[in-house]
Amino acid sequence: MQAFFARYRAAYSGLPRDVWVMAIVLFVNRAGTMVLPFLTLYLTSKIQLTEALAARMVSVYGLGAVAGSYLGGRWAHRYGAVRVQTVCLLLSGPACLLIPLGSTWPPIALSLFTWSLFSSAVRPANAATIAKLTTPENRMRAFALQRLAANFGFSFGPTFGGLLATWKYGALFVVDGATSLAAFAALAYYFRFQRLADPEDDGSVPEPRSPLGDRQYVLFMLLVLAGSCVFFQFGSTYPLYLRDRYGMQEFQVGLMFGVNTMMVVAFEMLLVDAVKGLPLIRTVGWGTFLSCLGFGMLPWGSSAGFAVLAMVVMTIGEMLSASLSAAYASNRAPRGSEARYLGAYTLVLSLAWMIGPTIGGALYQRSPDLIWHLGTVVGIAALAGFLVLSRRVERAADEPPLLVREALLGPDVAYPAALELEEAV
Repeated sequence: MQAFFARYRAAYSGLPRDVWVMAIVLFVNRAGTMVLPFLTLYLTSKIQLTEALAARMVSVYGLGAVAGSYLGGRWAHRYGAVRVQTVCLLLSGPACLLIPLGSTWPPIALSLFTWSLFSSAVRPANAATIAKLTTPENRMRAFALQRLAANFGFSFGPTFGGLLATWKYGALFVVDGATSLAAFAALAYYFRFQRLADPEDDGSVPEPRSPLGDRQYVLFMLLVLAGSCVFFQFGSTYPLYLRDRYGMQEFQVGLMFGVNTMMVVAFEMLLVDAVKGLPLIRTVGWGTFLSCLGFGMLPWGSSAGFAVLAMVVMTIGEMLSASLSAAYASNRAPRGSEARYLGAYTLVLSLAWMIGPTIGGALYQRSPDLIWHLGTVVGIAALAGFLVLSRRVERAADEPPLLVREALLGPDVAYPAALELEEAV
């Protein structure tokens, strides 16, 4: 246990105070994430929408995420990253409260889109803020802290949300909106709507390049899109399947989400450290396969224990693929083009939120088991694609493959906490 906690102290020690404030704000906001995990259950049981239409409502959320991801970056550049986060958190709270006021799908769709747009605009603004508050030496650790805070908060939201949903669905929207307003208040109090200074430009940064001209990166994004379309069933058809096949109540569904996020919080850093010597792209491929396999296991069981086992497999895959995919996107970008490459990566994830639930809902209404069998097929195809891509990248570069350690730390970046980590172990 001493070694376990020493790893976390070493990983996040020395980060600026402002970065920790951003992490706390993100934790508060994500701790109130209760609506999205139970949205399809709410729409099918309370509003009496079909499974396919309920899944399309989740795709409307994905459409808002696409718009928010794009506009959030532009707004952050024009008005300031902290200001955009603060204002969008203020607006996303009331937008969430409007959702349960709708009794038919058109007003619900409009409220969902508005809520998603403002809440999703927070993410690129948050990333821009972290980039301004850190240096190249500690930036990856700062982003890892933000991911840890988000997942730790999310471990509370669905678990507590399941209990609220069992009592009254309307309470989910109230608490979710209230935490957005609490996060707004914390940001407004600490940063006071200030605009952070941009890093000084010494003229040495080359003109940004479009990621669309990078064939290998485009192939990587397409593979990420395929795997993410399966993974984002997590927030659409997955809760329906737990209810329909496994007979779970809302609070049990919330506990299943809690298993996922608590595993990420407790073991992601340790798992990534264990595979640090493996080739990055291949590791992302195996992670994508395991993520899809975890969903593909679902039709082969019916007990709560089997559902937990499938969740464990899926979560291991998520830990190997999610953070490492972002690391590849950052490392693949030429100097001066990091924002465009990471923006394309964020856009692909948002597209998966829009496409995945629509396809999944249509397949689910036709046959609940079909989507999970196809998910396994997608996982196998994605793994094959990542392995082929890895060989192409290695041949094109005529050098050894990029390792996980180099992607997370950078081959020439000093990581002082690593020495403390080795001593602790």
